[in-house]
Amino acid sequence: MKRGLWILGAALAAGVVGFALMRCQSTAPMMASDGASLLPELEWLRHEFDLTEAQFAQTSELHLAYRPTCEALCNRVMTSQERIKELVKAGPPITPELEAALKVHAALHVECQTAMINHLHRTAEVLSPEQAKRYLDTMLPHVIEMEMEPAGH
Repeated sequence: MKRGLWILGAALAAGVVGFALMRCQSTAPMMASDGASLLPELEWLRHEFDLTEAQFAQTSELHLAYRPTCEALCNRVMTSQERIKELVKAGPPITPELEAALKVHAALHVECQTAMINHLHRTAEVLSPEQAKRYLDTMLPHVIEMEMEPAGH
């Protein structure tokens, strides 16, 4: 039973991470007519790492290019979560079908982390070596800590 709760908690945590990643994405172009960024989720990056305009433009392009991948993964996470919820409500605590759905969800979590880590490294390639190290030191722990642990542990 404890394993089942851990897996369920892990699945829910992956969904929260997926939602957060999707929420970070924007469909607007990079700059407004007044020169302000229409990618406000990247403004912290511009200021925190003192990006040049060229670096900001490149990171914005990478961000926009990654968006479809992120959105697709987030949609799959949400679908997987809904399936797990249905199965949990339907039957005995752990059925073979629920266990299979949880395994699919866990694999999806790995896919999400892999895609995000690749995206972070591509973004770091646009930065100076010092900026890249600090960026990866800042961002990678968030992706790595997407660990799916049950609440309260």
